Amino acid sequence: MVIALLVCLAATVATGLIAYGEQGKGPVAAALAAGANANGDEAGHHAQVAAGGERTESVMGGWHDLLANITLALVVAHISGVAVASIVHRENLVAAMITGRKRRPRD
Repeated sequence: MVIALLVCLAATVATGLIAYGEQGKGPVAAALAAGANANGDEAGHHAQVAAGGERTESVMGGWHDLLANITLALVVAHISGVAVASIVHRENLVAAMITGRKRRPRD
């Protein structure tokens, strides 16, 4: 679960940075604009302009939203799993995670 959370969180951050950079903001905006200008695109924007003139979300923004929702679902599943395991095993797993100590099993 920890690996899944870390991978999803890293992917969420990466897609968020790219989506923000596509808007010309953030730390990767200059790199995206330079790469897009070399390819002939206008400032690297992948967002579409809707009929009313407002911009719709980019593909990378959609991936970012999806990964953020998956990350939230994993967090809820993890917390639920810890709560259920604490009840089933009758031990405080949260305290064990904080202190690094679990009580010994009874013989």
